[in-house]
Amino acid sequence: MTVSSSFDLDSINLSFLPSDDGSSFKGLPLVITPRSDSSLDFLSSWLEINRSFVNDMLTKYGAVLVRGFNIDSSSDFEKATLSLQPNLNNCYRGTSPRNLQKGTSFVFSAAEVPANYPIAQHLEMSFLPAPPRHLYFSCMKAPTSSGGETALCDFRQVYRDLDPQLRQKLFDKGIRYTRTQKKVGSYFTFDVSDMVGWPEIYDTSDKEEVEKLCAKEGTPVQWEGPNKDTFVSITQSQPFQVHPITKEPVWFNHIQVFHWTTFPMELFYSFQRTLDPRLLLHCILVSIFCIINYGILGNRMSLETTFGDGTPISVREMQLIRSTIHTNLVFNRWSKGDILCLDNFSTSHGRQPTYDRGRKVVVAWSEPFEKTNTFAWANHATSATQAANFGENPQERSPESTLTKEGSLESSRHDSLSENTFLQEVAVSLASKK
Repeated sequence: MTVSSSFDLDSINLSFLPSDDGSSFKGLPLVITPRSDSSLDFLSSWLEINRSFVNDMLTKYGAVLVRGFNIDSSSDFEKATLSLQPNLNNCYRGTSPRNLQKGTSFVFSAAEVPANYPIAQHLEMSFLPAPPRHLYFSCMKAPTSSGGETALCDFRQVYRDLDPQLRQKLFDKGIRYTRTQKKVGSYFTFDVSDMVGWPEIYDTSDKEEVEKLCAKEGTPVQWEGPNKDTFVSITQSQPFQVHPITKEPVWFNHIQVFHWTTFPMELFYSFQRTLDPRLLLHCILVSIFCIINYGILGNRMSLETTFGDGTPISVREMQLIRSTIHTNLVFNRWSKGDILCLDNFSTSHGRQPTYDRGRKVVVAWSEPFEKTNTFAWANHATSATQAANFGENPQERSPESTLTKEGSLESSRHDSLSENTFLQEVAVSLASKK
């Protein structure tokens, strides 16, 4: 098929955002802007025709920003995004309250939490066995005051930059997620994941239906509390994931999101960057609450993360992780109509706090993609020993005592591999691609 020249790469501009000091350019996102036609119809046609190119750029850079086109509503955003990704998904098992946008089937509000609450860097739903492969944001109303950016981070670089001893410890121990959702979410809380109840997450208040959905999705569940109506799910996971295409190791977890020190520290980082005194005051108040509630009283967050053996991740260790992430952050001010496309298996996102209540960002996501290292060997010869080392799905396991479905995955020898062995095998995979 011959592609019309009006929709080739010469019909748009490709660029990068200037660095904060203007002396260079940021490494992500790649920016696509119109050369002449900025209409929604043109953009939708261009994205459909050049779908492979955009996805290749997503793999290479981790993020693509589509800017300057006429995106005036959530429906416009959905139309453009479906042209790029026809397999959008509307099943949400995340932790932030979200609302489906009127007139759409796949577009949700990004997070129904107060605008001055920071949301730490994360890969969308990375704690699930199958997170979305790609993520799409759009700005319906840009913030006019400081803050409110959706900052980005290359989690491949975070893996490389992380303290080697801590990285090895995480590799050896793995991580454990303990998710606790009450029937009714809390309103006055600094724990974002506690704001939503399990009936909202699963769109039913029938516990048997929830158990069926969890069994289908590979999520263990048990019921606790006096009335046995508190949802608890405990899963074991590896902190790293091999990128499905590039085979690069990626920092792939929610550790930095669900640690009791994160909320106040994210506020402090934002204060350092913006010098908004309201953020410093907010930081002090939240710090006092968190120290008392979690540090002294020992209460746990709605989604708690620990090492895989249940030992806590120390404040020092968490700060090493957090500082590595913040060293690699990229900030970009939203413009109305922006569409931000993310490779959810390499590039994280997070929300900077703001006191601008007018900011409105919406989100859509692609079909889920199962986390597994087996695809690292799918395109080249692999010995039986290597295949056994990685097992069927070594990235997601659950303690037997918490499983409610039969056929739990057998423990894999992946956990006993040293990080050096892991990296050697990744190197073999990369070499085979050359």
